[in-house]
Amino acid sequence: MALWLRKIQKKNPQDLTQSKWYLTQEKSGNVGIKDIAKEIEGRSALSFGDVQSVLSNLVEVLPIFLKLGQSVNLEGFGSFRISISSEGTATPEELSARHVKGVKMLFLPSADLKRNLEGISFEVPEDK
Repeated sequence: MALWLRKIQKKNPQDLTQSKWYLTQEKSGNVGIKDIAKEIEGRSALSFGDVQSVLSNLVEVLPIFLKLGQSVNLEGFGSFRISISSEGTATPEELSARHVKGVKMLFLPSADLKRNLEGISFEVPEDK
């Protein structure tokens, strides 16, 4: 099975008269917790409801640990952590929580997960 790609043209932000063509992934749909639970149910001794409950609880519990400043490592899957950006000040005494500009959740896939993506093949549609 191959990952389908499509061709897109992007303008150069420094010179809007120039552009180049790039490849991007063609999205083939969405998969939700129910879809994942159904797939796991078929691979394990757990019922669909049990799997769905565990996944739903993971979604609820993950932010609790992240808000405590902890990194969450799901062995074989990857780790999640919070990253903040802040405005700079001239002196450390001036810094306060109000200088926080944004919060992001970062995900670092495990080596096993990355390895499972090796060998992916790609298909580019022919121009018509």
